[in-house]
Amino acid sequence: MTQIYPAIRAKMGRWDYFLVRMTMRELSENVKFAEEIHGPTLLSDAIQRQLNKSRARDQIASYLANHEDRFFNSLVVAAMEGEPQWYPVSIEEIPEFKILSGDRKLSEAFGVLTFNGEQTYYALDGQHRLAAIRSIVEGDSEFTEPSGFRNEEVSVIIVTPRMLEATDEFKIRYRRLFGHLNRYAKSMSNFENIVMDEDDAIAIVTRRLVTEHEFFRSGSNQFESSRVKMSPGANVQPASNHWTSLEMLYKLNGQFLMTPVRRNRGWGASNERLKEFIRFRPEEEEIDALADELFHCWDSLITALPVLREDPEKMRDHNADTAEGVEDHVLFWPVVQELLVELARELLDEELSRRSVDADELELPAAARALQPLSTVVWSAHRPPWRHLLLVRTEEDDWRIANEDRKPRLRVAQRIVRWQLGLDQLSEEEITGRMGLRSAWRELLPLDAVHEVDSMWSEIEEAVRV
Repeated sequence: MTQIYPAIRAKMGRWDYFLVRMTMRELSENVKFAEEIHGPTLLSDAIQRQLNKSRARDQIASYLANHEDRFFNSLVVAAMEGEPQWYPVSIEEIPEFKILSGDRKLSEAFGVLTFNGEQTYYALDGQHRLAAIRSIVEGDSEFTEPSGFRNEEVSVIIVTPRMLEATDEFKIRYRRLFGHLNRYAKSMSNFENIVMDEDDAIAIVTRRLVTEHEFFRSGSNQFESSRVKMSPGANVQPASNHWTSLEMLYKLNGQFLMTPVRRNRGWGASNERLKEFIRFRPEEEEIDALADELFHCWDSLITALPVLREDPEKMRDHNADTAEGVEDHVLFWPVVQELLVELARELLDEELSRRSVDADELELPAAARALQPLSTVVWSAHRPPWRHLLLVRTEEDDWRIANEDRKPRLRVAQRIVRWQLGLDQLSEEEITGRMGLRSAWRELLPLDAVHEVDSMWSEIEEAVRV
């Protein structure tokens, strides 16, 4: 059934858009959430932030139901399919507007927008307002619908594909539009930025990693990945079956891609700082190259450290010293994963320098060999340098990751591992002197670990590569 809207046509950048009015009933019946069209299974299909239903039904619905002066700004809706047609309406023949005759801007601004009835409307911006409207119109709210509410009107901005524009191309454009609307208005969470951003190349290749890489991908529903926690927050719980979180994976990918060339010259064809580089989408060829490079880095690391493939639920038990069949392996802690990738990047950089080649010229076997020293590091949380430094005992005699003084603890752990790997060559004074590494490590240990200090330091020294 053909739908007709009196409309104002406008243009900004590459967007042609239309200002129309819809009643609350029309919005509730016609405008959909993305997951109602295709379930939230593919990162590349996500076009909305995660809906906070309690906020929509409680806070916003309460406002609509209880305020006579209720008012919303425009909802932004993307219209797919439906063969949108624009019919300008001339006002030049109206006597009152003769003075405006010949003003092209005015003569093309007013008209009628039609769809053939096969269109699908997505709430691109304003989905929480839409959810609140729906809850009242459909009676799915504790609040009473105000008299005449469903006939009240809301301003709606409709964006449509350009002539002959492919669906996939338009999808990328309106995902970017969503990001721009929210990035420059109310900030999205880090998690939402990574899922939605179509300009940030690191976010794009992170999604591709979850979608395509054999270690990270998990079935058809990428929001239920068994390797990556697909919800806000960088940390993962000890009992989680995830190896890391999406937010931490994004950080790790940025570290892996920070090669000496990019560190010294900048990112992309224009040699920009990373902060500027991620603001604008690179050419597809450059995105593909970044993804290939990133896949190569992870392939090399997983080859060098096959322990990463173990079941995370059995590798993150902080009380593993008293339990059977489980371990506490710090490479399954996001806080140590940053250190791991930093070390891996430096080992790869050393190999690139030794061979005088670029990152894309280092083949997988050579890269894996360069990372092999990481397998000699003691990563068990109940052995030094981690025990009593990052893994600390509670008053209840359980173990947990230290929260207090975490940054200095991590810095000392980093210094120790770098020394063990041979990345830092330390003099005897730098190791055992009054201000040396041993003293810095010892100062962070609890008093009840005094009887373990000498034996633990001996273990740390034994792991130093000659």
